[in-house]
Order: sequence, then structure tokens, then C-alpha cells
Amino acid sequence: MLISDKATIHESAVVGKDTRIEPGAVIYENCKIGNDCIIGANAVLRPGTHIGNKTIFGPLSISQGDVNIGNNTTISPQSHITMGMSIGSSVFIAPCVVTVNTPEITSAEHGTSKNKSVAVTIPPKIEDYVRIGTGVTVMPGIVIGHHSLIAARCILTKDVPPHSFVIGGKDQIGRIS
Repeated sequence: MLISDKATIHESAVVGKDTRIEPGAVIYENCKIGNDCIIGANAVLRPGTHIGNKTIFGPLSISQGDVNIGNNTTISPQSHITMGMSIGSSVFIAPCVVTVNTPEITSAEHGTSKNKSVAVTIPPKIEDYVRIGTGVTVMPGIVIGHHSLIAARCILTKDVPPHSFVIGGKDQIGRIS
């Protein structure tokens, strides 16, 4: 294990064998990180983030918590993984990908307000062997089927069937043969 003395790791977090935690990373309570992983510089893993083996969680990326990420997956720098997501194994997420779990603007208060109402959340799901290009936004509740390819800068507003590719605006979905 190679853990930077400039990383902050909660005492309840479990870090697997031969995992590298780079400077500035912050790992909150109840996180589990598998073997042979890399947690990039200034990455943030909020409570309940679980990461499989041989996975890279890139610099300046954030997991909002209660997230499950499979084995052999790469989350590239500056990506936002929303609360409650499931990301499969052997997934590649390019830099600056944003996932969203709140389907509508509500009167729910954010932050640390006491007695606040709770916003409805519907996290997206990414199945195994998916490739997602730079700058993609995945909207609430969207499921990206296994073995799919999402081109850069797409905004996904509907589910992507397995073995599909998405290019351009307006969810232009094709089938991978």
C-alpha cells in the first residue's frame, strides 16, 4: 500500500493491498477500496463509496457517496459520480463526465439546513464494458447498457440499450454489430 501522508482517510475506511492513495485525496467513513487501485490526487470519496479491484479513480474526481464501482474500471480526472450510482466492471469514463441524480428542481433545501425536505433522487446506472467520452452528462435514472459506447459531449436523456453507440445531440442511438 502506498498512501500519501497528505491524504486524509477516515479510520473506518478499508483500503486494499497494493492500492495507491495520492496526495490530497479525501476518503470518508465506510468507504471500501479494492486491491491494486489508484485514488488520484485531490479525489474525494464520500461515505459509502465502494470500489472494486484494479480500478482507477482519477485526480480531482468526486464520488458523492453510496456508490458502487466495479473491477478494472477507470474514472478519469475531474469526473462527478452522483450519489447512489452503480458503475459496472471494465468501464472507461473519460475526463469531465458528469452524472446527475436529481430529476427536478424542488423546494428541498440543500446544504446543512435542519428540518429540510429531501429531494427525490434517481441515480443513473452504468453496466459493464461501457466506454464514455469526454464531457458527457448522464441525466437521472438513465441506464447505459453493457458494451455500449457514448461519444464525447453527449447529454443522455434516455436509456441506452446494450451494444449501442450514441453520437451527436438528441440521443442518436445506433447498434454495435
